[in-house]
Amino acid sequence: MTVTLETLAAVFRIAKELIIADGKMTDEEAGYLYDFFRIFPELESEGLDLLMTEGDKMSAKKAASLIKEQDEESRQEISNLFANILYADGDPTGEEETEYSWIMDNCGLPEPDRTDEEEIIPAYIVANYHGVATLHQSENEDWSKLGDELAEWIGRDRVEVVRFTPALNALSKVLRLNGRHLVFMVARNGYGDRTVGDNMTATLLYGGGYPIYGNIVFAFETDEGYEIEGFRTRHIINKVFDAVNDAVDGLLRLE
Repeated sequence: MTVTLETLAAVFRIAKELIIADGKMTDEEAGYLYDFFRIFPELESEGLDLLMTEGDKMSAKKAASLIKEQDEESRQEISNLFANILYADGDPTGEEETEYSWIMDNCGLPEPDRTDEEEIIPAYIVANYHGVATLHQSENEDWSKLGDELAEWIGRDRVEVVRFTPALNALSKVLRLNGRHLVFMVARNGYGDRTVGDNMTATLLYGGGYPIYGNIVFAFETDEGYEIEGFRTRHIINKVFDAVNDAVDGLLRLE
């Protein structure tokens, strides 16, 4: 990560706002910020003092703008820092959640990689046409095998990917995905299969007034290579389910 002193001052300014959002600063919160700045050896004591002084002079709007201009890797590391601060002293307060939401939106940050959360076997959300969602897991990464599994989960022979609809694009933005986007998979050539029920979740997310029949599977797809990926932490699973369910006005329930 290569950034200027001004950008680091901006990080300090925004981090400070998050830390004091609930009216107090804990050692754990300050520790994450201190550890972040320790990776820059050029910031000796005097440099750190200058950074904090410049950060205190900077407006939150300017600080957010400077962070938003950083490259993808830098913004990912900054996002991880803010997430660690948010959860440093347990579950966030309402004030912290509000401040964090403003930060993520205005700094243009991707979803954080929660390094403190254990990865699971990649999971996929299967939503049937009755509105019931279940989790299925697979270690397969080869599409020739994974595609067969996905098709089996929805009771069909083959699947095809639905991507980049206006509703899915909006969800990918809400989830702040980095290098990937949200998709769902349906039965190949199953758009008019009236032997199964209309999947209202899929129909709403597809848009255009065309009903989608049968069960579907939610997953991520990479922006480059278009490779299907499962959800690798329970935090991500919950965020995807909640975002999708909000988008379809609570039509889903997780079994």
